[in-house]
Amino acid sequence: MIDKEELDIVSICTPNYLHAPIVLKAIENDCNILCEKPIAISREELSQIEEKLKNKNIIFFTSFQKRYNPIFRLIKRVIEEDILGTITSVRYFFSHYGPYKSWKALSEEKWFFDSKKAGGGVLLDLGVHCIDILRYLLGEYDKVNGINFNTSCINMEDEDNCNVLFRFINDTLGLISVSWCNEPSETLDIFGTKGFIKVDINGRNPLSFSPKSLKRNKAIKDLLKFKPTNDSAQNKLIDHFIDCIQTKKQESPNFIDGKKAVEFVLEAYSFKK
Repeated sequence: MIDKEELDIVSICTPNYLHAPIVLKAIENDCNILCEKPIAISREELSQIEEKLKNKNIIFFTSFQKRYNPIFRLIKRVIEEDILGTITSVRYFFSHYGPYKSWKALSEEKWFFDSKKAGGGVLLDLGVHCIDILRYLLGEYDKVNGINFNTSCINMEDEDNCNVLFRFINDTLGLISVSWCNEPSETLDIFGTKGFIKVDINGRNPLSFSPKSLKRNKAIKDLLKFKPTNDSAQNKLIDHFIDCIQTKKQESPNFIDGKKAVEFVLEAYSFKK
């Protein structure tokens, strides 16, 4: 279809191992691209995509829809307004039951449990979201310092629990913990020289903080009042993507954001060897 039709957009939601080949074909045909994460499963694929994108006027979005959850914009305000002081460490926990319950992956050759097709386990599935949000909030990471893998639910090749310790270029310490073996949960802890906040991303009462004096700040008050809505972050991402095509502006979450997230995971996986 990509070769036969004059397409404006290609949206890629296939199993992981097919993402890069379809992206490359779409680039060859000058199609704008919205690609599900991960955009690739190897450094070689990332390099091929990057090379193909050179001198192309293509709008490329990575499907990092979490950026469109307004709670993260409130958290970014807290950081940028120096309410917590210098950020010393962050801890991001994200879990759900993954492919163990009702995912189509279970009926489509069980590709999620095939390392060659999935490219990795829970870190490649959920961890890419975590590092993307942390890059959005705090800037670039420097390097992975250590990792712990665990496979506990069923016999599978890749990890279903994972903890990654790393540093940002500003020396902030980061910890990402992801799991396919836990009920749905998503929390973000941010520690600074002036205080601490714990945000339950999808909770009805999302914020805990210390010291109590932080409540004087409007950004903290706005976080305290925040309530999750039924607004679709995915729809907001798509609207932004379409707007960028119409205005011919490349904005985040773009190819570089997708590339950085995959590189983070691949660096973590290098500790397995």
